[in-house]
Amino acid sequence: MSKRRLNKQQLERIASNHATVSQSADDIDLLHGLVITHYGKEVEVLRLNADKTIANQTTTRCHFRAKLPTIVCGDVILWRAPPANSATGVIEALLERESLLKRPRPYQDPKPVAANIDTIFITLSPQPAPIISLIDRFLIAAENANINACILLNKQDLMGQNQAVTDEINEALALYTELGYPVYRYSAVDNGLNDDIDGTMTDSEKDNIAQLRSAKFSDAENNETQRFIDALANKTSILVGQSGVGKSSIINTLKGNHRAKIGDISASNDKGKHTTTTSQMYQLAGADARIATGIIDSPGIREFGLWHLSPDDIINGLPEFQAHTENCKFRDCQHLQSKGCALQVAFDQGEIHPSRISSYHHILASLDQL
Repeated sequence: MSKRRLNKQQLERIASNHATVSQSADDIDLLHGLVITHYGKEVEVLRLNADKTIANQTTTRCHFRAKLPTIVCGDVILWRAPPANSATGVIEALLERESLLKRPRPYQDPKPVAANIDTIFITLSPQPAPIISLIDRFLIAAENANINACILLNKQDLMGQNQAVTDEINEALALYTELGYPVYRYSAVDNGLNDDIDGTMTDSEKDNIAQLRSAKFSDAENNETQRFIDALANKTSILVGQSGVGKSSIINTLKGNHRAKIGDISASNDKGKHTTTTSQMYQLAGADARIATGIIDSPGIREFGLWHLSPDDIINGLPEFQAHTENCKFRDCQHLQSKGCALQVAFDQGEIHPSRISSYHHILASLDQL
């Protein structure tokens, strides 16, 4: 007999009941925890104090109670430590989320990816060449999820190798800066430090490699790197973007050791290979040991649908579009269809960048296909 599928309202009620009941429970055995990795039917949990600071760096594998909502990386939960005869704890409740990033799926409800995210870093690189419409889709999703979004250029050391791609990236970064999105630059250059998998490299050897890495870039580039590192402090962030842009390599260099799997760019099609298969949170080296300062590595993708959003949601996710629609003559304006639509006037007068108009039309066309 198949499981009965709960509808959205039932799942929300269950989640609310779990959070309310569990937070007021007198069971002194319940612990606070942060989910840092998902393994299908089990998760890895970092123990927290009641004030959400880190109790210790020890993690515990846990399974979860039936009928709990989907548990994802970044969730704060209540859990019970393993009994004496087991190494696995159990999650009893999911606490209220401050934010939730979802990955849309055609003909299905969006799939939760990560929770309690402060900032989304939309990552691009010169190789593989960026898909600008994909960046816009991430930005729209972030706006609708009320999560701060930033643009991160990785592999800046490759800028200039392909002038057409370099020009495209520079134009895109200038546009996103003009639209008010913070832009950061980084180079996750692997000079051998990440090869110290077995821990045999001495501190002196690591320092020498770090100096070589630092010397490779100008002061301005190193300042850009520091800006990015500062932006991560005391927050939970997630890296999203195409496969092969170097999200896992960024985490490896930030951590100072080999943690996340990395892959090469396919020589046959210049596209990245999938190396990260599930979202995983890493605590950053040098971060305050008491504060859950983490960065989440997410699986790379080449497409990101927005089927769960309405046409109005799409416009609301494009700040410069929304600014013009506020000047439409009618509150129920059918944008780009109604006579006198301010957005159409902005299109006609070249007040909105052509790449954003192209992204908008492609997104609307994808909605019509379902």
